Amino acid sequence: MSPRAPEPFAVRHRPSEAGSAYLIALLALVVLTIIGLSLSLVTQTEMQIGANERTIVRTFYAADSGIALATANTLVAHTPAWSRIYKLPDPSPSGFAFTQEVDVSPFFPISSGPCNLCDIANKGQYGSHVYERANHAVTSTAIRRLPGNDEVSLGERSLTAMVEFQPWELPPDSERAVVDPKQLEQITF
Repeated sequence: MSPRAPEPFAVRHRPSEAGSAYLIALLALVVLTIIGLSLSLVTQTEMQIGANERTIVRTFYAADSGIALATANTLVAHTPAWSRIYKLPDPSPSGFAFTQEVDVSPFFPISSGPCNLCDIANKGQYGSHVYERANHAVTSTAIRRLPGNDEVSLGERSLTAMVEFQPWELPPDSERAVVDPKQLEQITF
């Protein structure tokens, strides 16, 4: 009997390689699971950062609107020494009805001088009215709160602005530049 020739594509099994494909597949699944979990964590963190950024932007614009309200009130009523707290509704897309609490300090006169826009450079005088240039400072603090809970704050932002009016009618001496330290503490720069 002659020896048989080996078949060209015969599968030879080695005992040391049995089950290695299973281990490689299992290792690949573990690596892919870890990558998926880390991507999920990164996505969740990015969403939280976006929500915090939205809160900061909303409180910034709420504080800015407080300064605009103080400026408008000073121009219309010509009485800079007022202080108010506004509670503004702030609905969110998620259905929560957040509130923005905006605390506006009095509109303090800081300094005054000759009116540059008046016809007379020293102090403009038209009829019985005397005009000058007046600088005022105001601070507005906005706080975003949870619905139905005025104790928990989600974000807070303070803005201070200096506004110049000219021509500005000379106020009485009681409304001249602020020098009282307690009043100046309300203005933060």
